[in-house]
Amino acid sequence: MMNQSVSRNAPRRRWLKGLVVLVLLTGLCLSGVFFYFYSQATDQLDQWLAGVNRKVNPSNIYAAPLVLQVGQRMTQAKLIDYLRLASYVEAARATEPGQGVYRESSTLVEVIPGESARLMPRERFPRLLIRFDAKRQQIQQIIEAESNRPLQTCRIEPVVISTVTRSLGGTSWKNERGVRYEVHYRQLPPHLVKAVLAIEDRSFFDHAGVSLMAIARALWRNYRQGRTVEGGSTITQQLVKNILVGAERTYQRKLQEAFLALALERRLTKEQIFTQYANTIYMGYRGGLSIYGFGAAAREYFNKDVSKLSLPEAALLAGMIHRPAYYLMEEHRDEALKRRNIVLDAMVQQQAISPEQAEEAKRSPIGLTLKTRPGEVEANTPYFLDYVQEQLAREMPNLDLAEAGYRVYTTLDMGLQMAASVAVGEGLAVLERDLRIRRSMERDDSLQAALVVLDARSGDILAMVGGRSYAQSQLNRVTDAQRQPGSAIKPFVYAAALSSGMHEENPITLATMYMDAKRSFEDGYTPENFGGKYLDRMVSVREALARSLNVVTVALAQDTGYSVVANMIQRCGLPRPESSGATALGAAEVTPLELASAYTAFVAGGRRVAPTALRYLASSDGSLVRSISTQRQSVMSPQVAYIVLSALRDVIRQPYGTAYEAAALGDFALAGKTGTSQRSDAWFVGLTPAIVCVVWVGFDNNSPLFKTGSSAALPIWISFMRQAARLRPDLLAGDFVQPEGLIERLVDPDTGMLATTRCPKNRIEFFLEGRELAVYCSVHPGPALELPEITPPETEQPASVPLRSMTSVQEGHSRDDAEQMISDLNDEKPQTRPRRINQQTRISLRRPSPVESPQ
Repeated sequence: MMNQSVSRNAPRRRWLKGLVVLVLLTGLCLSGVFFYFYSQATDQLDQWLAGVNRKVNPSNIYAAPLVLQVGQRMTQAKLIDYLRLASYVEAARATEPGQGVYRESSTLVEVIPGESARLMPRERFPRLLIRFDAKRQQIQQIIEAESNRPLQTCRIEPVVISTVTRSLGGTSWKNERGVRYEVHYRQLPPHLVKAVLAIEDRSFFDHAGVSLMAIARALWRNYRQGRTVEGGSTITQQLVKNILVGAERTYQRKLQEAFLALALERRLTKEQIFTQYANTIYMGYRGGLSIYGFGAAAREYFNKDVSKLSLPEAALLAGMIHRPAYYLMEEHRDEALKRRNIVLDAMVQQQAISPEQAEEAKRSPIGLTLKTRPGEVEANTPYFLDYVQEQLAREMPNLDLAEAGYRVYTTLDMGLQMAASVAVGEGLAVLERDLRIRRSMERDDSLQAALVVLDARSGDILAMVGGRSYAQSQLNRVTDAQRQPGSAIKPFVYAAALSSGMHEENPITLATMYMDAKRSFEDGYTPENFGGKYLDRMVSVREALARSLNVVTVALAQDTGYSVVANMIQRCGLPRPESSGATALGAAEVTPLELASAYTAFVAGGRRVAPTALRYLASSDGSLVRSISTQRQSVMSPQVAYIVLSALRDVIRQPYGTAYEAAALGDFALAGKTGTSQRSDAWFVGLTPAIVCVVWVGFDNNSPLFKTGSSAALPIWISFMRQAARLRPDLLAGDFVQPEGLIERLVDPDTGMLATTRCPKNRIEFFLEGRELAVYCSVHPGPALELPEITPPETEQPASVPLRSMTSVQEGHSRDDAEQMISDLNDEKPQTRPRRINQQTRISLRRPSPVESPQ
């Protein structure tokens, strides 16, 4: 019987042994598979942490440095706000070695740049002490801390205006622009951390990267709801998804994500993981740019630093994480409010806050500040960023910004960019209140504007607004819209006439006289003055330009030669137009950027400066990869440029000038030209000793505007310049510089001849050598009126400090090296003799036939 029992149990024992062996083998296999995938994940993660084979290694695009000078209007709070945008932290909160920090007292701010704070490999930003006059709300004193040397002007590290990263949808990676302000863990308010943990990963500080409880809870909730309402991913897994594997919904990706999360937990601390998560999480889309991280979201949605977020604001950001674009929409604000309150309830369940705190927070309004002043949304510079990437593609066609981690240093002045955005937005709002314009608008088209500001010395693009809304239209009207400039082309006609003239015996000057009356020209061309109005008298070339008289301009072009005029326009960097009378009135099309570049010749002594949005490209460690040098081309003589410029000043200074309204800006050296095309394009080009600013207003479909350059574009320019005078007084300081080689004569404005002592009026006129007037007034005969003697000052100080010589000599550089760098970067200055143009009435006459000089 026993043998039979043993015999019957033998198969069972063999089966149990086989099962044990199978379990052991399966366990060994699973362990092997686990360690295989884990080792692969570890290798991939180590490579990523070392900067190798990163799928996402964003490049940062920087604005130009902030320029400060003594006497400038600025509050201490605004400077601190800027430093925070530039990723500076208060010294007491600094956690990372080598990061930029600041200290402040009641009237003093100390700026201590980080180790990577450099614009070029040889140039570091200095440590600064900046003292404020709180009563006057201006900068009282600037001191370079290391040398204890007072500075008149300084520069501070630029802010990041965008990052270039890769989007994470599907199986492919796509380059994408965004806004990201790096923050550190200690900068995050505790209630923001608690809110995120309560709704996204309540056991974050306890699990090892993957939470089985979270996965089980999510599966159960999704099963009960019959749809996916909750994910089981931890914050660590979400971070891995954002930076390494993408958002493809497959089991293979989820498995890879889990192993990478386990590996990441062994490489970084919990605070480091949360910090990475806080800086990379997608938080929506605004103004043409994706918003990444809580730092950027706090700025974009609440207009404050992340450390200043209130409890309800923090709960709203935490609730937005899984559907940010949805909750940002105006029609879903009630849903966003409900989501915020769900987060607050979750925080109560986790005992992160009390029920009383939650109830008080629930009574708060949603608080989103997406809609601010008109045009302010465009201060995120999407049009400018498009141009930056276009220029990068031309300069370095094989560059991949999303993988290389480059630092792209641009020319954009963020203060001027904001001023330009506000000026354009408010200006269009005023224009659209005009019923005539409102009746002309079509449903599929709206009134548009473009504004661009160039540094006339370097070609730097300081501000660019390519349209009223990048979200509605990505057409950059500054760079891509071909429009008729109208009368804004006339200064180049006058430059051609002054350069060539009719012939040496009877040259054209600003004193040359033409009849302003209706007439026909070659080929039957019959232009009309604006509004069909004529003076029906002789006017000087100078007055004709200030009044923007069409008939006189065409007559001038015909006497000069249409082909000569076309050559001058082409030489100044504009598309070559046809050789016809219509060319003199701006019939050929140009872009606002082309026109701005052409006008730099009048400010820069006859040299046209090519526009650029880039200055330097550096690697992630700060090493210089590429620098962009200023490109200049001589297009006219300095003397001709200055003579035309003197006439363009009358456009603003004389009551009959088409931009006389701009004289209210104050005692600045200003010049400009209005333009109105037959296609209803309104233009104004404004000049200072340092910048050229072009404003265009019109409709994309050429609908009639019923406005001139004076009434549509000029008010936007004036609004912008008022803000520019406060933000960058150095750009309006000083006077236009008169070159050598000009002859000055006193002219009788009543007769147009050289003035005598008996002439009731006189004014100074400028002539090229050999082309000056030689006959005296026969209507008021008398002794010749001589120019008053001008005694130059003993020492002549420059009107403003060149931008590239503002920083002091740095440690490790000899003074000779620093001076050589400054010399290489500053514009070359010809020997000049400063002189202010006489403010009297500007009327000149064409030289009559020679007569004897009166006794």
